[in-house]
Amino acid sequence: MQKLTSLDHTLLTKSVIKTLAYNNITTVFEFLQQDAEKLSTLTKLNLCQILDIRNNIFTKYSAPLVDGLFLLSKSATKKRYIDIGIESLNVVLGGGIPVGYITELCGLAGSGKTQLGFQLVVNCVRETENTILFIDTKGDFDAVRIQKILDNLGCSHQEMARALFKIKIVQIWTMEELIELFKKLKNKSVNIENLAMIIIDSLPCLMFQHFGDDNKIGLTYMNIFVNYCRYLCKNHDIGVLCINIQTRWVEQDITDYIDGKDQTYVEKQNRCLGKYWQHIPAVIILIERLKLDKPINVRNDGFHVKATVVRSNEIKLEQHCILTVDSLGVR
Repeated sequence: MQKLTSLDHTLLTKSVIKTLAYNNITTVFEFLQQDAEKLSTLTKLNLCQILDIRNNIFTKYSAPLVDGLFLLSKSATKKRYIDIGIESLNVVLGGGIPVGYITELCGLAGSGKTQLGFQLVVNCVRETENTILFIDTKGDFDAVRIQKILDNLGCSHQEMARALFKIKIVQIWTMEELIELFKKLKNKSVNIENLAMIIIDSLPCLMFQHFGDDNKIGLTYMNIFVNYCRYLCKNHDIGVLCINIQTRWVEQDITDYIDGKDQTYVEKQNRCLGKYWQHIPAVIILIERLKLDKPINVRNDGFHVKATVVRSNEIKLEQHCILTVDSLGVR
């Protein structure tokens, strides 16, 4: 909550702010909630001065007025999806990664999330003017893997160089660094031309150190990060893809244990990042590795995965497609 300070108006002197604080009025919101006559009595300011302070606060903190016709025309002309170059996944997503929203790619360890992320990067920059910002939090970004994917697509060395130039790699090790980067993107002190999407691989790596902390600093960082994400998505017309991990928990069935029956176990799979994050992404893509007796058209190092949309406001849920993952990419 925004604290009330002398910067909000010249009439809000230290003595006035101290008087208001003594009466439990410390924030801008609390000040605006109070009756103007009551504030006048407490602060010894006349009614016109109180109203002038309130109008100044409204002007400073309110959102600017926007014409409805402008919003309608902008909505009709702006790009809604980022084509990710995998037709079956584009269909499942209703067109691709949504512009203006946070998307989560989630799955168990070893399910192919990072390789799919690399494939999306390649597909988004190849034969387009798009630039992708890839934020590596694990220190395992491998340009050789990108080159293999490009080579498999039949790209020449010159085409590979052009594609790699449009992939901006940043290694981030803490939430503080991530927030600082997003702050610079917001105020344009860091400018990336033709930025279409930001991919973070992976967000839990930055948050695990804050899980279970008593001072809730991790939740504070997450809240700031989400607000910056939403601002960049809406104001820069980009998509943000956060790679998350699932955890697997095996619990003993207590009822069977009490009844003396054979012990049975229930497996639960949960998305990481806590309760706050659970409702943040507008779209969630769940990746599950399939165990098939006879995989079809798969290299020795490859496997099949099922990609399912488990959350979306615009398309039917539980739609899925089968993808093949190997060292040459995802298709």
